[in-house]
Amino acid sequence: MSMKIQFATLSLGASVDQQTGNLSVFDILEEVRTPQLPVQLPFLVISLIIEKKEPADFQGKMLIHLFTPEGNQQMIGSGDMRIPGDQKRMKAVFRFGGFPVTHYGNYRFVLSCVNESGNKIGEAILGFDAIQVTQVAQGAAQAEKPKLAH
Repeated sequence: MSMKIQFATLSLGASVDQQTGNLSVFDILEEVRTPQLPVQLPFLVISLIIEKKEPADFQGKMLIHLFTPEGNQQMIGSGDMRIPGDQKRMKAVFRFGGFPVTHYGNYRFVLSCVNESGNKIGEAILGFDAIQVTQVAQGAAQAEKPKLAH
């Protein structure tokens, strides 16, 4: 059985409405701009919409691996998935509390959908960049006087 990850995103928040099943994603994460590290993201959320290609029951897992800027790799999450035969799509939200950003560079998340036999049947790659920015002291003198509007 094949699966297609139709939608995948990194954000700071998401919710699925219990009555309508609508997925809402808040504060999509593309980069973290900070003058110094480490910083701690209070939450990191991976939201998915997965589509099943055949009308049969599916049981498997979603595995989430993190690749960090310094070259480390680790599995940071997994979740059992079950999609009944009469259901075509499934929404999934994975929440991580207190996600550490310890190095500048590219953070990549590889999401692998595997069947009961452990064979990969779907994949998505998400990521964000940690970028160093110059910190401007508050109350610092301006280079020139601001122009006044009359």
